[in-house]
Amino acid sequence: MTTTAWLRGAIGFAVALAGMLVVGGWLSASSWCWPLYLLVGVVAGVVAGSGRGIWLLWVAAVAVYPAAGWLGLPRDDVQWLHWFALTLVGACLATAGFAIGAAMAGRAGTATSGRQGRGPWRAIGWPLLVAAIGLGFAGFGGWVGYAGVVGSEELVHPTDTWPHCGTPASEFGWAYEAINYEQADDTRLGAVNPGLRECTTWGSPAGGEVVTSDGVPIAGWYIPAANGVGPGGPTLLIVPGWKSHKSEVLKYAPPFHAAYNLVLVDLRDGGRSGGTETTWGLREQLDVRAMIDWLVRTKGPTWIGAMGNSMGAATVLAEAIEDPRVEALILDSMHASLVTSLGDGLESERHLPAVPSAWAMVAGASLRVGADLTSVDPVRIIGRLGDRPVLLIHGLADTLDRPAHSAEPNVQAAREAGVPVELRTCETGWHGHVIDECPTEWAAWATDFLAAAMAR
Repeated sequence: MTTTAWLRGAIGFAVALAGMLVVGGWLSASSWCWPLYLLVGVVAGVVAGSGRGIWLLWVAAVAVYPAAGWLGLPRDDVQWLHWFALTLVGACLATAGFAIGAAMAGRAGTATSGRQGRGPWRAIGWPLLVAAIGLGFAGFGGWVGYAGVVGSEELVHPTDTWPHCGTPASEFGWAYEAINYEQADDTRLGAVNPGLRECTTWGSPAGGEVVTSDGVPIAGWYIPAANGVGPGGPTLLIVPGWKSHKSEVLKYAPPFHAAYNLVLVDLRDGGRSGGTETTWGLREQLDVRAMIDWLVRTKGPTWIGAMGNSMGAATVLAEAIEDPRVEALILDSMHASLVTSLGDGLESERHLPAVPSAWAMVAGASLRVGADLTSVDPVRIIGRLGDRPVLLIHGLADTLDRPAHSAEPNVQAAREAGVPVELRTCETGWHGHVIDECPTEWAAWATDFLAAAMAR
């Protein structure tokens, strides 16, 4: 090999290494990373000028990891396994690009010299070109499979659930009734956990008093209104989101406690409730329905509303579509499309590309549960509420469900269908924490809305 060939190969190696570091380290939170990996390979192939140097691409891929560690990549909030898989796929795409780039260099060389014969393939043979492009397709397909398997597992069987297990009594000194489990077990929680804000167990599971139509026992709390209106008075259900349970949504209760009886619910696969799968509102709506059945059977309220946070908002919306007993809805930090929501979350939290990752995750999760999770996408069903009023509350700093991808499409879909909808926003509010950032405004929005809804 000539000195020129060695030099071109070395420069091609440097281009490949630097390009993969830049794309993987700083541009991975964009679906543009895929064509960029391909482009890195093309440039490296053009510089190298020969298919014989394609092995340098994989030397560069191996060198990415020690180089990334030296540069402090990936960031602390990026999981190494995901980043490793991403850059491995990137190397496959870059290999395909390298083959294309080497072929382009061969074409340019042929045109310059005027030689005939093998044409552009003098720099790289057909078998190598086909194999390299096939590797690129295989790598991209591997990423789809990886996202579909690993991502869907987290969607359906979430880990790192909310550790707080406080009760209405421990948090606010309120009287309450345990629904579908022995209330005395709440007292025992303090003895078996290091503290009610760092719980490793949530006590005994739900019993047989409240069971869904598909056989899942559901637990909750009933908190009487402070004004003594009695069980027949207006009642509001409060429903938690993903990885959460009734203790976490206690923070929403204070604005309503004075005038409304409250029911806080543990959805399936959370808190004391049964079930082993999270389905993003698809089957959780059955949990809400079972709790409303219990409420009507045992308390007989004259008016029922529902408030949900994030996935809990999508859940109460899905139930309200089929259940006219729910007369008004407060929906906080609710997504419009599950695929879009997950894509936003992947980019903002995991620094991974939304496409095709989010689609693969939802497809994999739907296969796991045996039903299409997107069938209860809020933007698809909110227009079926009829004349029941809806209050959407959203944080403008929400990067998981960006307002333009969530609140705004939901408002548009509701208005186009004639559903009475209001939207209130908090400038600094982020996902599931609007009430923490704008507590006074949140309380006023919610209580004013409910008062108007009851007066209709």
